[in-house]
Amino acid sequence: MKLNDFNLYESIFVDANIFIYVSQSEPIYGRACIDFLERVEYMEIKAITTPAVLNEVSYKLLIAKAGELLDTDRFWKMHEKLNDQKFIKTCYGIVEEFREYIGTLCGLRVEDVRVDDFNRSGDLGSEFGLITTDSYHVAVME
Repeated sequence: MKLNDFNLYESIFVDANIFIYVSQSEPIYGRACIDFLERVEYMEIKAITTPAVLNEVSYKLLIAKAGELLDTDRFWKMHEKLNDQKFIKTCYGIVEEFREYIGTLCGLRVEDVRVDDFNRSGDLGSEFGLITTDSYHVAVME
């Protein structure tokens, strides 16, 4: 099933890659993700995500911005520069934009997570051959 096949009667989990593809103007999937999130914004789709996903996107946006500003993909160079207050504030601008954007997605529900979800995720991961992050998302969505 493709993103444009989802309708109001189904709920769909939104993982980090959807937000990343939009923010980074990904050439293959970016347009479909933009269209999908517009449908979430206008409540044509009921979408669910977790704070863990929002945190992952925020982290990736922060590191991407630092790398762009420093013209490097060397993590240690970025991490070292993040101690500079002016630099970190500049980098966090993209994170703030993302937080504001999330607030516009009226059809998006951020689902609270519990320790039980974490415990259940191990069982789901081993049963279905999922990596820990994906099994965690499945546990939350159950």
